[in-house]
Amino acid sequence: MNRRKTMSYFNKIIFGIAGLVTIFFGFLETNNTVSALSVTPMKQSISLMPGDTYTGRVTTYQGGRGEGRFHFRANIVPLTVDDSDGSYVGVFDRESDYTDIVNWTTLSNGAQTVGYGDEIEGYAALGENVDLIYTINVPEDARGGGHYFAVIVGIVPDGNANGGVVITDSISIASVVYAEIAGDISIKGSIKDNNISNFLLNPPVTASFVVKNEGNTHSEAIYYMQAFSLFSGEEIYTTEESPSTQHVLPGTTRYLTQQWDEAPTVGIFRVRQTVYYDSTDNEPSVTEKIVIICPIWLVFIILFVIFALIFYFVTKAKARKKVVKKKAEGSA
Repeated sequence: MNRRKTMSYFNKIIFGIAGLVTIFFGFLETNNTVSALSVTPMKQSISLMPGDTYTGRVTTYQGGRGEGRFHFRANIVPLTVDDSDGSYVGVFDRESDYTDIVNWTTLSNGAQTVGYGDEIEGYAALGENVDLIYTINVPEDARGGGHYFAVIVGIVPDGNANGGVVITDSISIASVVYAEIAGDISIKGSIKDNNISNFLLNPPVTASFVVKNEGNTHSEAIYYMQAFSLFSGEEIYTTEESPSTQHVLPGTTRYLTQQWDEAPTVGIFRVRQTVYYDSTDNEPSVTEKIVIICPIWLVFIILFVIFALIFYFVTKAKARKKVVKKKAEGSA
């Protein structure tokens, strides 16, 4: 009887826990929640002529569950960079010679149109795309070269207006526009500190370089890595067919890296890095090094073997000296 009561209590506990779990997950399903904000495209490169009118599009999407809506804001801002430490971080709302394009640009969502210094504000349903249209009216006397701005989109906490959508923090994301206006265009640059780490305890194999843009428009650094067997010369890894690219704004210096993630844990290779500061560069910077990957346990084994051999030869030399000395004493 006691056993039956114990089993009955145990079954009640199990069913109670199961009920709580069901209620909990049911609450999650009915509660409107927000996932990550996204914009497409993240960056655009466009070519313009003085006097042109250009229209572009940025689409923002806010995923989530339920039928609530979210509060969004959008505006256009200048884009410059802070490269004082070589990290090359995008900085918004800082004007320069390359950001006057914001004064020629308006932003619209169909219901509102704003210029630089103002923002669009509205609401959209979860899972709904919001199209933001920017229009650039290029002056006839616009300076030739690069001009840069970004469309910033954000969502903000607004519990009273969101129909139950859970937003606890403000979220902002940028779509960057790289514009080049025809005219006096100067494309030039240089590559410095093209380097490959040549002794590693474990993968990946890492290469780095610094690219300096000395022109008046953005360049696109192009770079790739190759690895060859030290003994056979066979190419065992390459990104030459799909090189990496990065924009470099005029008057800035950018530190960039790439790596061979799938490198073996042990080996000796010949690794080469090739870098172009722009697609117009016909003389790339190339560096090549012998790279040794040797894990710490193998280092200890090698050191142990070296010390063991040293000890063996020293001991053997001492023993030989003793034998020679004894023979010399015996002959005397």
